[in-house]
Amino acid sequence: MNMAKNYVIDTTSLISYFEKVFKEKPKISRPALRVIGNAFKMHSEIKLSIPSIVFIEIYDKWYRDEEMAAKIKIEIMNLIMERPNIEIKPIEKEVLENFLKIKDKSIKIDNHDKIIMASSMMLQWPLITSDSKIIKYNRRHGVIPYILN
Repeated sequence: MNMAKNYVIDTTSLISYFEKVFKEKPKISRPALRVIGNAFKMHSEIKLSIPSIVFIEIYDKWYRDEEMAAKIKIEIMNLIMERPNIEIKPIEKEVLENFLKIKDKSIKIDNHDKIIMASSMMLQWPLITSDSKIIKYNRRHGVIPYILN
């Protein structure tokens, strides 16, 4: 499989890459971490799209106090804003249309993850995730080019 140049990343992937900020062990593979790391290098050819819902999830789970809020802003947000090849993807009409297409009664994917999947579907970019439900859904329905986990 050729390595793509464009990827969508989910919340777990972003938290895994910034493990020192979140004090969490990475939940994605070394190759996946390497792709994200390469995207954060200046003048990288790798493009990352981070669905805006990722930051809502981070806000819900990680903004415990002013110190953590400042750490996230300085060490993550500022870095993302400095990189022209990394975008924060809004929840736009086409993302919502794809969101509504994600249906499988036997795989219960939460709405945050559906929005992340829908962003990947819209762009037709591979998704970096370790989410077993998303992986299972894509294996069954093939809506995303591939998943790097």
